[in-house]
Amino acid sequence: MGEDEKAVFKIISMAGDAFSRMMEAAACARGGDFSGALERMEQAEALIVEAHKVQTSLLVGEARGDQVNVTMLMVHAQDHLMNAMLAKPLVGEIINLYQVIHDGRVSG
Repeated sequence: MGEDEKAVFKIISMAGDAFSRMMEAAACARGGDFSGALERMEQAEALIVEAHKVQTSLLVGEARGDQVNVTMLMVHAQDHLMNAMLAKPLVGEIINLYQVIHDGRVSG
């Protein structure tokens, strides 16, 4: 397996794990466990940052003139990363809504 393929699999793995942590965070918040939700969101953020670093290394390599083969697998990796990045603020809002409901600040 080449270095590009290894990088692509790292992106897929980390972005997928980040998304899973965010879904766990939402489930924690739904159950009133806001510290657990925060912990999982922090884990998700760390995974997204690492995946983004791998993506950036591929981009820098291409900018330097390195040949980067754009494969369906690479497109799939980018899709996973972008979905995780998009999910983060949305899940954060869901957690905030659960917090409001839990605190009783929502009427009827």
